[in-house]
Amino acid sequence: MRTTLLLLLVAFLASIPFLGSSYLPTFFIILFMNLILASSYDIVGGYLGYVNLGHAVFFGLGAYTFGITWNAQAPLGVAFVCAVAAAVIFAALMAYPFFRLHGAYFSLGTFGLIRLFELLAFNFGSLTGGSGGLSVPSSYRLLPTFYTTLILALLTLAIVYKIAKSRLGLAFVSIREDEKVARDFGVPVLRYQTLALMLSASIAGLMGAVYTWYIIYINPEAVFGTEMALLPVAMAMLGGTGAIAGPVIGAVFISIVEEFLWTKLPYLHLAAYGLVIAGVGLFMPGGIVRVPFIEARLRWLGLVEDL
Repeated sequence: MRTTLLLLLVAFLASIPFLGSSYLPTFFIILFMNLILASSYDIVGGYLGYVNLGHAVFFGLGAYTFGITWNAQAPLGVAFVCAVAAAVIFAALMAYPFFRLHGAYFSLGTFGLIRLFELLAFNFGSLTGGSGGLSVPSSYRLLPTFYTTLILALLTLAIVYKIAKSRLGLAFVSIREDEKVARDFGVPVLRYQTLALMLSASIAGLMGAVYTWYIIYINPEAVFGTEMALLPVAMAMLGGTGAIAGPVIGAVFISIVEEFLWTKLPYLHLAAYGLVIAGVGLFMPGGIVRVPFIEARLRWLGLVEDL
């Protein structure tokens, strides 16, 4: 029954470009991108328990690395691989110093990376285009991007599902609940922290590359700005961190709200994200998936785990 429902949903999503509207594929591309960012963030933010406000650094690194590499006449596949490699290598380098920080110190430290990389992108104009931004060759990419983001969204959810059902996920959650006790019981804490961050970074870096490929033009504010830093955190927290369905629900909700804000109130994005984070903390600390009525049905679908 659950498999049948999943296959029907995937079939419906795959048929969207043929429903006669060019608006729907565009909307769902943004939705899939948001879902990928939120779910990849939740590997560290939900299962490992570290609120990574610098998750967008991996997205931005992937976006710029792809653009720079492809503009240097590298094959498209090589440019995508370089984007993922840049994000993963940086994640490996930052893991040791940053995971020595805890709680708010970790969050503030990672948020500082966003500001640092935004400044670097502005100042290294010979590579990034500076404030003028970076462009890549343009062509019609609506359908290729739709199916690329759909496949990547499904792959991301499959990875998170596998983590939630595995001993690796249990190790992540043991670190989240009590890092010292996990270490005392033989869990290689730093190794698992680094692995989680690299896995999270690889997905976000690839998403950044796909974003540049689709949008054609990027600038420092678009990929390293405060809005991009808060977006995955707000989506995961709203839906519910540490649950497979949580970032999905948050991404759907915020993607719909974003459509309204872009057309009606284009300057309220940051305020909306702040209100979402504050509201979840005050009134729904477990997110939407922890509402009893919803949680019971998601548990039947295997999308909420007790780890």
